Amino acid sequence: MEKVLLIVVLFSLFKPVLLEKGSFWQVTDFHYDKTYQSPTDPGKICNSQTPFSQTPSHAGKWGNYLCDSPWRLINSSVYAMKSIEPNPDFIIWTGDDMPHVPNSQLSTEEVIETVKNLTDLLSAAFPNTTVYPALGNHDYHPKHLMPPKPNDIYRAVGNLWSRWLPHDAVNTFKEGGFYTVLIKPGLRLVSLNTVYYYTNDKLTESIADPAGQFEWLDVLLTNASRNNEKVFIIGHVPPGAFERAPGKKWFYPKFNKDYLAAIMKHADVITGHFLAHQHCDSFKILYDCKGIPTSSIFLCPAVTPWKTVLPTVGYNNPGIRLYKYDRSTMNVKDVWQYFTNLTLANTMSEPDWVLEYKVTEAFRIPDVSPKSLHSLVETFKTQGSSNFVKYYLYNSVSAGGEQCDEECKTAQICGITEVDFDKYDVCVSPSTSSSPLKAATVSVYVAILVLWSLSVIISKN
Repeated sequence: MEKVLLIVVLFSLFKPVLLEKGSFWQVTDFHYDKTYQSPTDPGKICNSQTPFSQTPSHAGKWGNYLCDSPWRLINSSVYAMKSIEPNPDFIIWTGDDMPHVPNSQLSTEEVIETVKNLTDLLSAAFPNTTVYPALGNHDYHPKHLMPPKPNDIYRAVGNLWSRWLPHDAVNTFKEGGFYTVLIKPGLRLVSLNTVYYYTNDKLTESIADPAGQFEWLDVLLTNASRNNEKVFIIGHVPPGAFERAPGKKWFYPKFNKDYLAAIMKHADVITGHFLAHQHCDSFKILYDCKGIPTSSIFLCPAVTPWKTVLPTVGYNNPGIRLYKYDRSTMNVKDVWQYFTNLTLANTMSEPDWVLEYKVTEAFRIPDVSPKSLHSLVETFKTQGSSNFVKYYLYNSVSAGGEQCDEECKTAQICGITEVDFDKYDVCVSPSTSSSPLKAATVSVYVAILVLWSLSVIISKN
């Protein structure tokens, strides 16, 4: 009897601790290509096939690294999530649903239909779980050109997502493609339309605050602080530079400054920041004026394995991500990354979605706080860092295939630690006295990047 009472007492003591551990999924960049294995472009295996690439002799059942996702790969990724963790607290879905094809092959109606199909898929797999979505630059027609005002896509998609979002959030979304939701007392989610700040959105460059989103965000985060709420921010396009493509910056310079200012002003309220777009697996650390790591951004890898047109980036394996967080403090504690090796999957009847890594175990850090992530990056800087070798493999979702020399490593570290454009430029540029050749190499790379981008634009018009 005494043993039974002891067990009851111990359970009552430990039960609250167990209940504080929560989890949620992030899935992103599906990029559905309905033409996979049945292209309308002659000489290709899919319409999204990477420009100037040699056409493979065979298109695998589950996809190809030169193409966006077939539906069966997308379906497999979502049901893998359900198999691994069927009862997450919620799911965040951070955009980019359409394929990398010319605008002439798409339409407003097709964008809406694809978003509907993916919405229905997530609802079917997780009927009792709320999904919080965000728009990507490929979730509009014409792609990238997201207008900072109400439009047919905002209205139609808002209606589709009303199964998950409350009425006021849907109304806000229909106005500008962004919204906020109180997930539970003490935790608020903010879904931003960061496409407005993307250099490919030519509709917003001359607007001081597209759709008034910065002002809206400032008021919202100020109120969250007064109400003792913590905030998770989700979106698609990240600030800063792409760590795998030196010199490639996503935001217009003024928007990058404004975004960082907004985040740093309210860093004490923001406990999670989840973006995507790059298809690669990485993160960013934001520092205060004293150089103290204060905030961070997690960049989730894509489901699509598509090899980008950027010459130094390559392809990735499809990935899905599970976060572990403290339901009491709302702090993110760990990242569990899952993936399927596409080459291996194409030899099997079903893809095998396996754990790629747990951050805390793979890198032996206590958590994924800004302080711990900063400590991790410090270990990257040593010659032959085993932690950097692992990180770089994970950066491509274990696709691998290339080495990362010192220039590559510098670009990676600067991309992670310097989100401000001016500081990033200083970080990647060596002192002129020590390495003029390296500085010239960066300049040549930027020139090649510009010429490559122009050739892609020309080829798709």
